[in-house]
Amino acid sequence: MAVTASSSDLAAPFEIPGDRGAVLCLHGLTSTPYQMRPLGEAFAEAGFHVLAPRAQGHGTRPEDFQHTRWTDWLASYRRAFDRLAETHARIAVIGLSMGALSALMLAHEQGERVAGVIAMSTPLELEWKTQALFSTVRRMPFADTLPFWPKSDGPDISDPAVAAASPSYDKVPLIAAASLLDGQRAVLDCVERLGVPVLVQHGRHDHVAPVRNAHRLMRLLHTPRRRLAIYPRSWHIISLDVEHEAVIRDALDFVCPLFDDPLFDGPAAPAP
Repeated sequence: MAVTASSSDLAAPFEIPGDRGAVLCLHGLTSTPYQMRPLGEAFAEAGFHVLAPRAQGHGTRPEDFQHTRWTDWLASYRRAFDRLAETHARIAVIGLSMGALSALMLAHEQGERVAGVIAMSTPLELEWKTQALFSTVRRMPFADTLPFWPKSDGPDISDPAVAAASPSYDKVPLIAAASLLDGQRAVLDCVERLGVPVLVQHGRHDHVAPVRNAHRLMRLLHTPRRRLAIYPRSWHIISLDVEHEAVIRDALDFVCPLFDDPLFDGPAAPAP
């Protein structure tokens, strides 16, 4: 579903209060918090305080996306993390695609304030044609003048009805989307130093970020608390695809034990 005024409610950020712990849900490139809603609602039902922000330039018009870059999207997610950190000592961060890159960056930056990370469909590298296109665009003079890139196939979800109902941009400015490469480089520079628990989730038939990304991420991670889950029938948007119930169940099974210790998620420490 192309983002329009009629779909703006679906594209909106959401927050659900809870007192078990805090979970930050980060959507992917050109998408909206809608793709994280079933997951967020499941965590809310389990008692967690859930926040799903919307990255700058997303969920409105493709023209609003045109002058944003990786640093802007990450900044949106940093602000959301800081909001939760005002009332929670530690936060679990769950991200899909660009949101997964952002979640890993937050874990690097915030250290022990991050209880754990779930990295879904992590695009350390994109499908080779897209990766090559983005690399070429970055080297072109006057790249800001390039036309919008149509996304005629919609979100990468195996169920056509679910894909059609998911709000996302149907076209994107190439130079903005290509700045995802900066996020790839930033994560590759820091991921080996992460010490927090990490669950890597990926669809076997992901056409955006092929499943080899999941295995590469597992090789790069040095934290002993890492786990891999591959979903054999799913594509890129695993949080909404045909195995989303298994994805959510595995996410809950990973995060809930991190907060079982009643002292683990006490009040946030006062600012110095």
